[in-house]
Amino acid sequence: MKKIIKSSLSVALAALMSISMFAQAGEAVADESSSAVSYNIGYMSEYWYRGYYMSESSVSFGADAEMGNFYIGTWWADVDKGVEYDIYGGYNFSLMGVPMYAGFTGYYYSDNFDSDYQEINIGADMGFMSIDAAIDGEYQLDAGDQGYQHYTITVPLSFVGLPIDYQYQTWTGEAITGHNHELHYGMTVSGVDVGLMVGRNIDTSHATGLEDNDDSTYANFTLGYSF
Repeated sequence: MKKIIKSSLSVALAALMSISMFAQAGEAVADESSSAVSYNIGYMSEYWYRGYYMSESSVSFGADAEMGNFYIGTWWADVDKGVEYDIYGGYNFSLMGVPMYAGFTGYYYSDNFDSDYQEINIGADMGFMSIDAAIDGEYQLDAGDQGYQHYTITVPLSFVGLPIDYQYQTWTGEAITGHNHELHYGMTVSGVDVGLMVGRNIDTSHATGLEDNDDSTYANFTLGYSF
């Protein structure tokens, strides 16, 4: 808890700067096309991402802007050794009646917590399942330039009467490997988004030194509010 209190102030200040930036951007395009700007705050009991343990309980802040089919956003969270700040954007479209998107995401970390990553993201939602792919450009490690690909398959289990989603995720590449299974449940209570995730990772390996927690069963509880 002390860690959260210390680092959340710097996260909040950075997020407020980003919120101001997005608000001004939204006002600038308001006369030219429909636009919407939203903000979010959140809490995670543990921060796990794609089967990797990132941090103890974490507080996050974010801002998103939509301009027609285009979107752009930023997300900030405190991690054990500093702050993670992400920048992303993309375009939503439909191909043969299937909703799809293409975009980019940059992951950046203070205090050398992890390497920085830049991804190309693509995905499709076919109703009974969705597929998302993240393709990393090569990044510099002591062992040389290496990249990765990450794939997520999400299957809503509503067809068997369960209000949860199943996810299978897998990494391919020399620098980062492994796969994991996750179950996600979410609901909204009085405007607050409440989530629960349970997962298990298998054969994970990360060349930059993040904790692999290989063959671990993990879970987290999340709270979020958007405005």
